[in-house]
Amino acid sequence: MLEIHGKIHDRYTLEFKVGYSRYSPSAAVSDFMMDTWIFIPDSLYINAKTYPKSNFYRDFRALVRLITPVYTLEEVADEEALPLSRLLMCCRELAEEPSEEHEKTYEHQIKMFGSITRSALRTAAVGLYRETEVNAFRVRLDGIVLLLARIMAAYREIPRKAGLDRVAFELRSRYDLGEEYLCRMVNMHLFRVMEYAREHFPKDYTRVVAAAATYIDGDLAYQRERGFLLPEEGNSDNNRNFLHRAGQLKKYIESDLYILADKKSNTFVLQQVFFMLAAGLSMVFATVVSFSFQQTYGNFTMPLFIALVVSYMFKDRIKDLMHYWFANKLGSKFYDYKIKLVMHGEPVGWGKEGCDFVNEEKLPLEVRAQRGRVSELEAGHCALRETVIVYRRRISILDKQLKLLSHYPLQGFNDIIRINLRDFLRRMDSPHVPVYMNEGKGEFHTQAAEKVYYVHFVMRYRYQGKTGYRRFRITLTRRGIKGLMEW
Repeated sequence: MLEIHGKIHDRYTLEFKVGYSRYSPSAAVSDFMMDTWIFIPDSLYINAKTYPKSNFYRDFRALVRLITPVYTLEEVADEEALPLSRLLMCCRELAEEPSEEHEKTYEHQIKMFGSITRSALRTAAVGLYRETEVNAFRVRLDGIVLLLARIMAAYREIPRKAGLDRVAFELRSRYDLGEEYLCRMVNMHLFRVMEYAREHFPKDYTRVVAAAATYIDGDLAYQRERGFLLPEEGNSDNNRNFLHRAGQLKKYIESDLYILADKKSNTFVLQQVFFMLAAGLSMVFATVVSFSFQQTYGNFTMPLFIALVVSYMFKDRIKDLMHYWFANKLGSKFYDYKIKLVMHGEPVGWGKEGCDFVNEEKLPLEVRAQRGRVSELEAGHCALRETVIVYRRRISILDKQLKLLSHYPLQGFNDIIRINLRDFLRRMDSPHVPVYMNEGKGEFHTQAAEKVYYVHFVMRYRYQGKTGYRRFRITLTRRGIKGLMEW
């Protein structure tokens, strides 16, 4: 199974999350391939000279992340289920027999429990938003609050059960980081739910969120008692620190789901060989000219001197032209980077990626069809030119190696791709242009209309022996991204 979700990450950045589910539990290697063609209006002046590959890779970021193991809130709250039972067991092992291996497992379980709880709560919240009847919404929300209270109580009880007071303070503090993350994540989702209820059920708001409000009041009081950093009204320094710490906690807890990518040039050796050939061929030319004139005019003559100077001039030009030719051929025939995927210091896969500008006329017919030009200004003889960038990505995951790194069942992984489009905005016109509105009888007025540009993404994926396409249209103005639509 493969899923592609696009969203606006921020004002200048797009995010595409490509989710690959493992299709064969017995397979040793899972292979996934995706090619993305980006169609850019020619008026934006994005081409190989103004936007070289180095700029593309500067603005482009791809992360490989394991799909969080799927559990419901009910399962997370069950002390016999894997999340809580495994966490308790690892804490006991560390308390009874401190070792480097037990420390790693203990920290891994804290992080996994935080990530699993966050995922389960997010899924429960999405289901809650589908409720349109006020009483059903209240009952469902009350149930979620009850489960969250059980989960937090069980998490806070584990140190006592496991005897974590016997371990070093530095190790014990990692458990506290997990609790702080859980508190903030639970509060954030409950506040969002309350905000939703205030908007959709204004008359019954107080009754609907009574249980959630009571829980938040009590939990915030507990956090103040523990000394956790909390936002304060009108205290900008404190609130800035709160946001920074929240981001650091998120990165820490979710770090065990990310697969590190070690990128190296994929064409370095081949490129050097080609460059040596270019130098050799240019030297052959210069040597042949020198020998020819030497045999004809002899040594230490003016014609030989002129021939040597001219031959060396051509030699340098020939070498530079061959460098340029080889570099362009390499860009279109080979991947730019090879990627080693590592998790917990162990190799778990590999990948390759490359990008290049391509001639629109040489695109595969299927891709040109997916571009979907519909108006006469986009298709046929009137078609306006577009610049096309293709980004190619291949990922291979060692499934058996991944299984050894976690006790949780692994569903697959997400390839998270972020693209910053700030460079695309440089040559855009003013975001608002006045248009004339006629009122009749010679009266009129002007009204500002938004000046937009459209950039199209066509994605082709190959997975499980199948090929599929997805396409997106991004609406841009000089102020940033205005919209993203799949079509």
